[in-house]
Amino acid sequence: MDLKDAIYGRRTVRKFKANDISEDVVHEILEAGTWAPSHGNNQPWEFWIIGSQTRKKLAEAYTQFMENGPLKNPSLPEDRKQGMRAFAQNFGDAPLLVAVVSLPPVAPIDEYDFPMSTAAAIQNIFLSAWERNIGGVWLSFGSSPVAQSIIGIPQGAKISGILAMGYPEVVMPAQPRIAVTDKIKLMP
Repeated sequence: MDLKDAIYGRRTVRKFKANDISEDVVHEILEAGTWAPSHGNNQPWEFWIIGSQTRKKLAEAYTQFMENGPLKNPSLPEDRKQGMRAFAQNFGDAPLLVAVVSLPPVAPIDEYDFPMSTAAAIQNIFLSAWERNIGGVWLSFGSSPVAQSIIGIPQGAKISGILAMGYPEVVMPAQPRIAVTDKIKLMP
């Protein structure tokens, strides 16, 4: 798969097959994350692979988070709510959960740079995974204090995302994109 195919073809996946991802493949995917750009090549990320005990606690907290937040939206269709509830119970049965942690800042500029670099690492991870027919979803739930407490990240560090990954059970069609011409601003 070439890069353009990976970029244009990658989809967010929320339902996974039971197949495990081999440790070698997980390592290769995370290695791609380490090649993301970072200011001064500081590489301010860590990849925390979440085991079954932590996963169970996260699923319980995520379910509560969803019930007390997004699922209270009265305009959200009931079938969508049911899908969100099913996903929250066990992260769509993803065989792999990874918390991508942005390390504590050392200098004031790091408060800006570290999360941006970590986001670039996540993009590399997802593109590398997609090349291997592995999909995933980037969950912002990791930014919640309860998730950070459950995972036990160091003070000053932040979870840039919890990645639920696996071989897709379902791949949704591409959603429309806003034309790039509508996103370009020409400066004098």
